[in-house]
Amino acid sequence: MTPLSPADQLFLWLEKRQQPMHVGGLMLFSFPDGAGPKYVTELAASLRAYQHPEGRYGQRLGRRLGQYYWEEDDHFDLEHHFRHEALPKPGRIRELLSLVSAEHSNLLDRERPMWEAHLIEGIRGRQFALYYKIHHSVMDGISAMRIASKTLSTDPSE
Repeated sequence: MTPLSPADQLFLWLEKRQQPMHVGGLMLFSFPDGAGPKYVTELAASLRAYQHPEGRYGQRLGRRLGQYYWEEDDHFDLEHHFRHEALPKPGRIRELLSLVSAEHSNLLDRERPMWEAHLIEGIRGRQFALYYKIHHSVMDGISAMRIASKTLSTDPSE
């Protein structure tokens, strides 16, 4: 049981449906050279192999005596957090932004680890996207950008 800092608890207390307290990011990628048409499906399968999240990615909120704390989620369900989706035709940026806008407007479930990742295919020009959102009590926007940049590579074999 790890208690949340006062600042992180404040993000939870201030959150309302009209005032979500999550941060998100959208990254657009091109298929690597030589990648086949099933590249994104294969990428999704490889990402689903990670069934045991580390740190806050596998923890959910608990509450005792008015104090929030982090506890392990013994019923972690990757399918709730990681989604592989496809845009409707014609797969323009307009459709991508519409999907992301709809997903971003939903509050995160406090009964589960408070993050989501959406791998999105069907974007014109052999492109795909990754949209993620995470509650501000778990991670701030700057930390999320640092982690995202550490997980990316210019080498398509990595």
